[in-house]
Amino acid sequence: MQKITLIWFRRNLRLSDNAVLQHAVMRGLPLTAAYVLQRPSESVNPRQAAFHHQAAAELSAALAEKGVPLFAVQGDVAEAMLDLATRLNAQYVLVDEAYTPSEIERDNRIWRLLDAQGIAFERFNDRTVFAKADIMSEHGRPYLEFAPYKQAWLHAFAQQFTEQRPSEQPKIPFQTAFADLPPFPEMEPIALMQQGGEQAAWRQWQQFAPQLGVYPLLKDFPAKKATSQLGAYLSAGCISPRMLAVEAAARGAHDWLENLIRRDFYQQWMFHHPEAAQQMDDDIAVNADFFRRWTQGETGFPLIDAAMRCLQRSGWLPPVLRRVVAQFWCVTLQQPWQHGARWFAQNQLDDDAAVNLGNWQTAAGLLSLHTPRVPHPTVAAQQFDPDGTFIRRHLPELAHLPKDVIHAPWLARADVDRHGYPLPMVEI
Repeated sequence: MQKITLIWFRRNLRLSDNAVLQHAVMRGLPLTAAYVLQRPSESVNPRQAAFHHQAAAELSAALAEKGVPLFAVQGDVAEAMLDLATRLNAQYVLVDEAYTPSEIERDNRIWRLLDAQGIAFERFNDRTVFAKADIMSEHGRPYLEFAPYKQAWLHAFAQQFTEQRPSEQPKIPFQTAFADLPPFPEMEPIALMQQGGEQAAWRQWQQFAPQLGVYPLLKDFPAKKATSQLGAYLSAGCISPRMLAVEAAARGAHDWLENLIRRDFYQQWMFHHPEAAQQMDDDIAVNADFFRRWTQGETGFPLIDAAMRCLQRSGWLPPVLRRVVAQFWCVTLQQPWQHGARWFAQNQLDDDAAVNLGNWQTAAGLLSLHTPRVPHPTVAAQQFDPDGTFIRRHLPELAHLPKDVIHAPWLARADVDRHGYPLPMVEI
């Protein structure tokens, strides 16, 4: 039986600028692919599971056009990958580099199982612009602060990507090594605000790119919808962060490029500080009533509640509001960040363990030497949603209120009908 190269697609569900796929083609052996299937009903984050399933289904169809099968496996991941690799007579198993402690632990187990069978297990960076140890201090240590990391990142980017662009889609020769290509499993229907897949990712970028010039002016006004909404595609790997970085730099979009730099920073932070990720599982006491009202959008602070209802209903929230609601939870309510981070991880369409952890530890003041400045929720509402458009969109019970009342309806007391909207849960 002929040897093959097995590509395990995880968070790199694309063909363009896919380092794993490029190295697989270079091996010169027939290709096959695998995807670990997690159905929405089996996931703590059904939206994201459905989104990734859509992306994998599109990828399966694109590979099938080249005669490359994509096998959907289930059950114990390590045992399933070992079984597939041995059954297909794989010489190599190639996969995108992992960053979370749980993934790294699992990868090490898989490496041992495959190595015992004489199968090579190789990993390549496909999730970030720079890999986890590419950007280090002059002492060879990971940066602890974002500002110096950003400067080092920009310097490395200028050296590496000024003349060298990320590769386009590799030329995959049509193969006939597999007589039958397995159909990709269908998924139970679930409503999503975005369509998964590489084609949809590029459509989203092309739609957003013309707005890069006004992004610095409008990014903190959620009612304007001026952010890229590419997070879900980056998290699933439907679009290459390297290609986006080159595109953004070429357009002079330095403010938006900082999002990709911060994403790299959080990924390398998680790798070098696995204990931070393990803190996510700490069982710390929480005020149950606070948690219920915060997650249900019933705190009595309109911008906070509008943001939380938006996230709960759609799975997405503008970055500025993620920061506002996280700081409200961690700093204003003095509640443990772990509970907020876990709830976000269960609801975000674009959930990424490293980015979620980094954002929450930043909100809690753990990733900075400086105490975060947290504005009063009413001040934040007036700053980020001055005319109340975003609030009205998600709090219909307050939609009739004018802009000089909607941010703090409790001050009007009996003069307005709040249609059951609660008073503030705490005095600030």
